[in-house]
Amino acid sequence: MIVDHSTDSARSRLSNMSSLERPLKRDPCMSEIIHDDDNYEISYWNRKTNNVTVVFSSAGALALAQPVEEFRNTISKFNTSYVFVRSKHLDWYNNPNAVRMFRFLDAFCRRYQYIYSMGESLGGSGALLFSKYCSKITRILAFSPQYSALPSFCKWYGPLSPLDGAIGTFAFSDYAPESAASKAVLIYPSCSYEDNLHAKFFKSENFEVVVLNTTHHDIARHLKKDYDINYLNIVLNTFYNMKVDFSEKLFSNLLCNIVEPNPKAFVKWIGNQTFRYDIFIDLPDLPLISEEGRATQSSVCEYSFERINTEAEAQRAISEPLRMIPAFHTGFEKNPWWSLELRQLSHVRQIIIFNRCDNEEYARRLSRFSLLKSDDGLYWEEFYQKTSTEYIGGEFGEPLQIETDLVTRHIRIVLDGTSFLHLSKVNVYGTYL
Repeated sequence: MIVDHSTDSARSRLSNMSSLERPLKRDPCMSEIIHDDDNYEISYWNRKTNNVTVVFSSAGALALAQPVEEFRNTISKFNTSYVFVRSKHLDWYNNPNAVRMFRFLDAFCRRYQYIYSMGESLGGSGALLFSKYCSKITRILAFSPQYSALPSFCKWYGPLSPLDGAIGTFAFSDYAPESAASKAVLIYPSCSYEDNLHAKFFKSENFEVVVLNTTHHDIARHLKKDYDINYLNIVLNTFYNMKVDFSEKLFSNLLCNIVEPNPKAFVKWIGNQTFRYDIFIDLPDLPLISEEGRATQSSVCEYSFERINTEAEAQRAISEPLRMIPAFHTGFEKNPWWSLELRQLSHVRQIIIFNRCDNEEYARRLSRFSLLKSDDGLYWEEFYQKTSTEYIGGEFGEPLQIETDLVTRHIRIVLDGTSFLHLSKVNVYGTYL
């Protein structure tokens, strides 16, 4: 007699799983709308269980509420019914229907033994707010929630920036109710300036905060799509496992390969994008004679501002205000150059070269170059050569300051090697003769 143990083995594995880990078949009917007003649409997916998860939608196209693109195949495996809350307006719950909506959810969910709440961004803030009205809430999982939508929090050029001045009356000053602090775990990216500011405010309110080494605000999609491992599945398995301690420490251990253990949010973010502004130069007490000069350059290309006029493109280095981006851009060629003709023969005392600093890789193209001078623009003589790979800054970092004592009318910057030449500004100080 042949005995097939595969069924017994499967049953044994299932019996050792928590009730929320057992896979269920997808409900073909999915969800039905149970509440609809001017601000919120609430739908219900009845899985006939003792557990319910209230999922608050984000403001983005990949919302947690239905349609649930990156969650569709993930949430169906857990033994829980679902309530999906879709916010129709980007007001971050600052409307007359918000409190009524939360109270409706509380009344609807009281029939369940375990009540879970989760969301991302706008939805994460809603998942935390829900705890103010639902005393039975069991656990809260929030991806990149906002701490507040008050005007002071809308000036960081992230997801909240469109709200700056758009909300007249606030129902909630913040989304950090004391009732949520002991029940929630918040997951943020470390390399996102605005998200890190919100994370620090939540940490100051004693929330459990996990920081991942990524720039992605849409953490849920990132956890599922951007790694060889489906970390979102790991996070949700842990979220529903009542046998484990729901804490920042637990998630940090589970996600140890992608966690940022010592996040220095502002330094790291600024360092990755530009360079820390810790060098302040003293401008010489001399006339800025370059502003009255005429510039030209060796070529233009598709990245140039003035693609058909080399003189107009080159002139931007002395006429445009200093910014991180380059003022001019040559083509990719051997020994590209930028040249300045002063108004008349001059005694040049100092030259300051401000490099582009919007991208470190491109900025380092300005490593080896020479400065040449000429009285007539025909015969050139080298008077400065940079041969080191030391970085040259611009609006951020330390620009190159060259003290000189030369008489000339023409100055040329020539890049050594084959590449692009692009700078943010060139200042020449001295006196006319």
